Amino acid sequence: MKKIPLSILTGICLASMAQAGEDYSAKAAPAVAPAPCLWSWFAGGSGGYVDDWDEDMWTLHLGKEYKCPDKGSSHAIFLEVGYTDKDWSGDYYYDLGSGPIPPDYQTSDVRKFARNARFEYSMEVIPITLNYKYERPLWRSLNWYVGGGLGIAITEIDVELGNLKESDDETAFYGQLFAGLVWNLSDAFEIFGGARWIYMDSGLDDVNGMDIPGVLDDDIFYELGGRFNF
Repeated sequence: MKKIPLSILTGICLASMAQAGEDYSAKAAPAVAPAPCLWSWFAGGSGGYVDDWDEDMWTLHLGKEYKCPDKGSSHAIFLEVGYTDKDWSGDYYYDLGSGPIPPDYQTSDVRKFARNARFEYSMEVIPITLNYKYERPLWRSLNWYVGGGLGIAITEIDVELGNLKESDDETAFYGQLFAGLVWNLSDAFEIFGGARWIYMDSGLDDVNGMDIPGVLDDDIFYELGGRFNF
C-alpha cells in the first residue's frame, strides 16, 4: 500500500519539473537583430582661410552618408561648391627682354610703362567637386575624418598693367585632400574643423606674358563648418 503513494508523489514531482522548464523556455528573451545599415542625407557648409592665397574661402555641400549603427564608421559621398576671390595691386617691372610682347600691343605703348607700371588684377575661383569622406569615432561624441575630391574650377581674371587690360576665363582641373575632426552636438547637427590641400591646374599664372602672383594652387585651406543630418 505504501508503494502507491510514493509512485504518485514521484510522478507529481517530475511533472512539476517539466512544467517549470517549459515556463522558463517561454520567458527567454528572443534574439535581437542588429539595426540595418542606412543611407541618410546631410547638408552643410564651411568657411576659412587659404594660406598662400591669403584670402577667405567658402563652401556649401550636399550628400549622402552610409552608416551601420553596430560598426561606428561611416562612408559619405557629397557634391560641393566653393567660392573665393582675390584683388591684388602693386608695382610691376616688365622686362621686355624676358618674354614676348603680346601681339596685339604696340611696342611703343609697352615701352611707356615697361620699367615701372602699376599692376592690378582681380580673380574669382568657383570649385565644383565630387568628394568621398570616411569617418570613425575617436572619443565619445568626437570623430575623425579623411577624404578627397576631384572636379573642376571655374576661374575668371581681370588684369591691368598700366594702360593695358586683359581678361581671361577658363575651366580648370581641381583636386583636394582633407582631414579633420567632427563634434556631434546631436543626431541632427554637427560641427567640424580641419584642413585641405588644394591643387588647381589653372594656367592663370601667366596672362599674355605677364606673371600673375599668388595663384590658388598647392595651398592649404583651414576651415570650420557645420552640417545638418536628415
